[in-house]
Amino acid sequence: MVAVEQPTPVRRWERAFTADTDVVPMVRHNVRSELAKWGWDVGGERAGDLLLVLTELLTNAIRHGSRPGDFVVVRLDEHGATCQVEVEDSRPDRLLPDEFTVCGEHGRGLILVDDLALEVGVAATATTKKVWARVLADFADDKPGAMR
Repeated sequence: MVAVEQPTPVRRWERAFTADTDVVPMVRHNVRSELAKWGWDVGGERAGDLLLVLTELLTNAIRHGSRPGDFVVVRLDEHGATCQVEVEDSRPDRLLPDEFTVCGEHGRGLILVDDLALEVGVAATATTKKVWARVLADFADDKPGAMR
């Protein structure tokens, strides 16, 4: 994973959520609604990829990067043909499973993220960690502002 400086996004969406796995479906719904406003084909494969990446990053941040009472921040930055999904948690350390296996109980989500994303990265400060992934955008042809 490599941290790369990004250009100013065309569109941005950002919200903080309680670090509780019960919020994951709500966050997915909120992101899907925002993507629809942006002109994405929310029933398309790429929107599905973005939502799966979001789910994995958010779940990891909640389970492994947060303490009770913490918040996680979810951010989407659209850059024309790509969209970066970023999840920030309150632990600067990188907690990763010792071994990633397809049959293992844990760690497969990060394998999926790596397979679906164009790029994946981690940036840590003294008090937080941001894990991000960039995926291709998928705009509906009939939406205003659709870009190809």
